[in-house]
Amino acid sequence: MISRLGLVMGLLCPMLAMAQSRLPTPELLPPRKVVRDCALSLWGCPNRPGTSDTGQYEQIVQRARSQLQFGQISPGADLSKSVTELIDASRMAPERTEAWVTLAVTYAEQGACAEGSSLFERFLTDARTPTPLVDLPWKDRQAIQLGMALCHSLRGEPELATAQYQRLLLADGPTQRVLYRLGDALMAQGRPEEASHYYSQACLDLPPLQPLVNVSRSCAGLMAALDRRRSQRPIRLMMQLRRNDLGLRFLKMADFVPAVERDYYQALLLPFGCEREALLVGYLRGAPASVPRAYLRRAEEHLAENRAHTTGCAPTDPPASSINRPVGGAGTADRLPPLP
Repeated sequence: MISRLGLVMGLLCPMLAMAQSRLPTPELLPPRKVVRDCALSLWGCPNRPGTSDTGQYEQIVQRARSQLQFGQISPGADLSKSVTELIDASRMAPERTEAWVTLAVTYAEQGACAEGSSLFERFLTDARTPTPLVDLPWKDRQAIQLGMALCHSLRGEPELATAQYQRLLLADGPTQRVLYRLGDALMAQGRPEEASHYYSQACLDLPPLQPLVNVSRSCAGLMAALDRRRSQRPIRLMMQLRRNDLGLRFLKMADFVPAVERDYYQALLLPFGCEREALLVGYLRGAPASVPRAYLRRAEEHLAENRAHTTGCAPTDPPASSINRPVGGAGTADRLPPLP
């Protein structure tokens, strides 16, 4: 039996080898993206001729995206080195989009909206850009649109930001960051009831995905919206904030609109005392003209209540918060290298 099996295999193996040798070799498929002339790309041609170092390019992009994520979780990180490397990478491989997308988002998330918006606008309107927005991976597309919306808010255009966030929700579904930033944009327009709906979704309805600082930020927004609606002090929300974010890292985030909202959020989390008073005074003194009068009156009520329960506070300019202020906004923008 074994000898017969061996005979059969001996006959079959040469036949299989001959059939395999006759199999047609498939032609190489063309790349999905056609590389355009580097002179027409976003950053122009590389300084030196030749192909780019793909491995180095991808390392730079991955490192920069990790740093951006770290900067969002632990604001205050110096991202100037990442920006310099991304500019170099964009010149190294001008036909690729990953580096400059990350660069545009880094500028926007750190409050450098002049540079970020310049890249966003060039990408959307300039026919020389390498890839249309719709052809980008959805994460890159969402990051660009989220950065554009944040810049609208930081420039005092909450209506445009609201429309952008709502388009994001329709296109990609809810995430904590999109929801709480939509709540921020509505809050800036004096619409705390509508803002509460989106804050509540992000804080209470969605699963608490990483990074948890986004959940804390959402719950803090809901707490402020309920306060401005004259609801009872939301003790449960405060406890949840403390549980999810022991160090209250969300207060260091750079995307508060306007920036003095950070003082108000922190004041709501503190008991009666001089620190709470200093934060409320700082909020009232620093609030821009765009802040709704109802919000200022509510802060004045809290200040009067605090003074009724506290004595001995120095009547001076408010000290810096016990939780370090972020370097976001103008401070971070000043540290980032400018676009060439």
